[in-house]
Amino acid sequence: MAIRKRKNKWFVDLYPNGKRYRKMVGTKKQAEEVERRIKNEIAEGKWELREKDITFSKFLTRYFEYTKDAKAKSTYKNDKYRIEAHLLPYFGKTSLKEITPEMIDKYISKRLKTEAFNNTINHELVCLSHIIKTAIRWRYVDQNPVSFVEKLKVSKKNPRFLNIDEIKRLLESAQNTYIYPIILTAIHTGMRKSELLNLIWSDIDFNQSIVTIQPKDDWNTKNYEPRTVFLTPVLYEMLQKRYRNCIESGIRCEYVFTYKGARIKNGIDTTLRKVVKEAGLKDVTLHTLRHTFASQLAASGVPLRHIQELMGHQSYQTTLRYAHLSKEHVKKQVLQLPFAEDFASLGHHLGTRLD
Repeated sequence: MAIRKRKNKWFVDLYPNGKRYRKMVGTKKQAEEVERRIKNEIAEGKWELREKDITFSKFLTRYFEYTKDAKAKSTYKNDKYRIEAHLLPYFGKTSLKEITPEMIDKYISKRLKTEAFNNTINHELVCLSHIIKTAIRWRYVDQNPVSFVEKLKVSKKNPRFLNIDEIKRLLESAQNTYIYPIILTAIHTGMRKSELLNLIWSDIDFNQSIVTIQPKDDWNTKNYEPRTVFLTPVLYEMLQKRYRNCIESGIRCEYVFTYKGARIKNGIDTTLRKVVKEAGLKDVTLHTLRHTFASQLAASGVPLRHIQELMGHQSYQTTLRYAHLSKEHVKKQVLQLPFAEDFASLGHHLGTRLD
């Protein structure tokens, strides 16, 4: 069950008997009241809830209808592809009740024979698990067989990030391209690609020197929560200059990053690859710049909890990937002792006596 806000309108959106019940109401309070009423009616047995036999394929029709609104647009698109390309051909004609851990293990074996990466298969299992969890909430099945299946092991690698010299080379290479402002903003804020491309001028408060990354009517942040990042002096100067240029040039686009006066929606990856190549770098994507932001903060001694907040990580576990950099900084903190390099500052001299 859920209440949602879309384009300043509140909806009650739920599946109490396996069929979608969606109603638009005036306020959030009214939506909560409708949701509470239906929960009470379910408890009283008025909705005739019962298990239903349904194939995986047929259930997906209802599942996609639900997740199209419930998931972020990019997440929905990626998950839908994984499901339709791999899970649907294998489980499609099978009843949800007949999907077993053994059947899922056979699916994994089949995918491994196609040389699919372990991490890719694990993502598909996450999708399958969410489908069945939804089916449990809608009373089609009682338990989730995916919970009995072991995920494949994935080698953990520290994320690729740029050092100071590489950052300078990248910025110099991008200097005269339209993606330079995007690259600079990514390095200074750690924003995700979708966050950068959905940034509008009203998100920036030049008086407070902050940028607020927040949901829009047609787009949501990854965890549906806003977060605020302080503008560094370098970024502040670049954005303010860009804002003045937009006004002077008569550009009326509300989005911060534009090309020839129009909002940039996609297509920056090709230009970025050229910039990276000219800089003599390898394996650098826009997401690498997000890792660079977090890694440089960790290496400078910023607490991991603060980095979690700045990055918008829902889980602290995700932020722990930068812990090794933080530990190196902590080790060096003993050098801050006033007598770390000059023992004589304590009024003593090093001796050789052992007693």
